[in-house]
Amino acid sequence: MPIVGAPLAGGPSTPALAAAVSEAGGLGFLAAGYKTVAEVERNFAELRSLTDKPIGLNLFYPVSGDVDEVAIEAYVDRMEIEGERYGVTPGEPCWTDDGWAAKLELACRARPEVVSFTFGCPCREIVEWVRGCGSRVWCTVTSAAEAARAD
Repeated sequence: MPIVGAPLAGGPSTPALAAAVSEAGGLGFLAAGYKTVAEVERNFAELRSLTDKPIGLNLFYPVSGDVDEVAIEAYVDRMEIEGERYGVTPGEPCWTDDGWAAKLELACRARPEVVSFTFGCPCREIVEWVRGCGSRVWCTVTSAAEAARAD
């Protein structure tokens, strides 16, 4: 049965863990989410130094939809009240694309066997570009509609 090591964005997944999964016959994944491009580049180089087996790189697809400003303000107000309890001040809400373009370019330069996307599926042109760089493309899906779009 095929085993895929989850990317686990934000730090729990390490190059050593991804290498161990790949060395054991699975597909180890390096998470790019919540990391700078420089961190991902260092992590990827470390991963490649630990294994020559197939590996994957996971990117967050930037999704920016309509925002309910009233709901966000209410949430910020609740967080400020909660923060006062613990003597901390929450930061300002903001949207980021998590270094999308630079991480996508890194993925094409680094050429992992698989580049996967979470939180959305890229357009056909991006999929073909990544494939042209030598990587297979996977998308995380959470509904039948997302699966149909990813097909």
